[in-house]
Amino acid sequence: MIRKIVNAGGIVLALLLIAATLGWLWLERSWSRWDRPEGPLAETGYQAFTHGAFGLEALPVKYAAVIDKVSAPAFTTTLEDGRSPWRTYGFITDESGKGGDSQLCQSNAENLLPHGFAVTNYLPQRAIQTPLKFAALTCASCHSGRLRTAEGLSETITGMGNPELDVIAFGDAVRNAVLDPSLTAGKIMDAYDQACPNDRTGFFTRQVEKLVMSAWLSGIRSQTGSETGKYGLPYHGAQMKDAADIPAGPGRTRPFRSIVRVALNLPGEENYAYSKIPAVFEQRRDLRPRAQYDGSVRNPVTRSFIAVYASGASVLALSKPEVAWDVRTAAAYTEELGLSIPVPSFAETFPKHLPDPTQVEAGFQVYKTWCADCHGYRPVGGGQWVAEGRWIHRFDYLDGRGGGPKLGVDPARVTFRYASLLPLSIWATLPGSGPAVAAQEQRLRDAGAAAEKAGEPALAWFWQQQLDGFLLAKRQYRLGHPLYFPACPSGQADCDETKLLASAPPCSEDDPQKCQLTDEVAYYNNPVPELYLRAPFLHNGSIPNARQLINLEPRPERFCRGENLYDPDALGFVATEPGPDGRCDDPRVAFLFDTTELGNSNRGHDFPPWDPKTLTDEQRSQLEALLAYLKTL
Repeated sequence: MIRKIVNAGGIVLALLLIAATLGWLWLERSWSRWDRPEGPLAETGYQAFTHGAFGLEALPVKYAAVIDKVSAPAFTTTLEDGRSPWRTYGFITDESGKGGDSQLCQSNAENLLPHGFAVTNYLPQRAIQTPLKFAALTCASCHSGRLRTAEGLSETITGMGNPELDVIAFGDAVRNAVLDPSLTAGKIMDAYDQACPNDRTGFFTRQVEKLVMSAWLSGIRSQTGSETGKYGLPYHGAQMKDAADIPAGPGRTRPFRSIVRVALNLPGEENYAYSKIPAVFEQRRDLRPRAQYDGSVRNPVTRSFIAVYASGASVLALSKPEVAWDVRTAAAYTEELGLSIPVPSFAETFPKHLPDPTQVEAGFQVYKTWCADCHGYRPVGGGQWVAEGRWIHRFDYLDGRGGGPKLGVDPARVTFRYASLLPLSIWATLPGSGPAVAAQEQRLRDAGAAAEKAGEPALAWFWQQQLDGFLLAKRQYRLGHPLYFPACPSGQADCDETKLLASAPPCSEDDPQKCQLTDEVAYYNNPVPELYLRAPFLHNGSIPNARQLINLEPRPERFCRGENLYDPDALGFVATEPGPDGRCDDPRVAFLFDTTELGNSNRGHDFPPWDPKTLTDEQRSQLEALLAYLKTL
């Protein structure tokens, strides 16, 4: 009798489990379905760039809705000045008042999350889709911005770097929040139910979401805690806006610190390769054959992969069809943005500040003398950029080799430790297939052997670790990773992928221009379309406006950054001066940018090489004309 009851109970339990599994699979269709978007690049590209999935899920949407309620100590900088946490960190939020006092909830998240946040169902890192929705960063989080002027706030401009985004400080705030021992899924869900009472779900759905949120919180807390040995404890409070603690500040990142950490698994704290968030206009290969300020990346898709990988996307997440498609489509979008896909011109953005046509014509002649050789030009009156010049699309080496103009800018961007280890390590992150995967494995083995032969045992050990990681990834992606490079373009039947291996690291081509990835100790000369949207200037953002860039005015040694006003007449930002005590007292412009610090130098790029303090009337006239022409680029 007991056996019959046990058997019957087992059968019932099995049937219930089968029913639950079938129910889960049926429900899963509602949160995991993805159909490749169709339509012109201007539409699908914008969708991918602004709302795509890139494996950069930051927070569950329900947590994002109540961070100011359940994690206020983690996100508070003491410099809010009435701003929301999102705006305090420089994300683009609605400041018009048209949105009223609407509470962010899961039901309205796609409209009320900051610009550049997507809503996905991917669990971070693991890339598993669940019913719990996440707020995820996209390309537009960093590469969209607005200009604040005395006359008001511009519309959001896609493709410019966000000059206010303090993404590293935001990252520390998130790390602070998830390490909080008192933070639980139940606490988040209870706070959310109070904030969004009309957005409640059924009992079963709530329990599933709570379970997934608990798993997410446990996973990210464990990962963040284990990484403190490499990254240190996160900064908190006012430290997050203090250059002494987080030296990047608004509108800048430390991309090579990040890629050294994720691709090499080495610390990067001594890395001072600061980079302003770049504009991504007109990236088409004939105009911009190499990406990055140092020209280290040849392919736009590879550039986009490295950007999201360095930002925290896992190799697993990047293998998902939706994510790989968004990476490729967003990269293609940047190639046409500003060409077939319009970007507002200076004249359209600032119709009250149009330059004098006579000055523009005179300035074009000055530009051709001092600038066109390196950057090409846009014809007076408009038209497509002319990528012609003696030094355009060439490396400018710090040691002067190659005979190009010596820039004299801050060298930290291209001289950091471990730079030479990156090309091969990044290439081997994504296994290819066939001859490609064999070449990747052999080159890793060769690197280890070369280190041993050179008497560098620690380096040999490093390459062995890279090889071990590659062999594991090789087993996981037996058909090759979908973002592997260099790969033949889709549909190009006459392409031989084995011939592309000569351009892969370590590159055997004689000309570095043909290499997929380089570590040249040099900067790269590219066109500069939409110049008015590229302030602050130089690769490290150390010069607030174009008047200072061309030496019409002295470059400030120290200035305050944050929600700076844009001056269309100066073609850039107002350089707010620190107070008598050397501090930036305005909470909205609170970051002190000191150009005497490592990686922050504003020296160099002196074209024309005139001292702003001793300009003759003729020189000043030429520079004013040059500034007028720059407004038309």
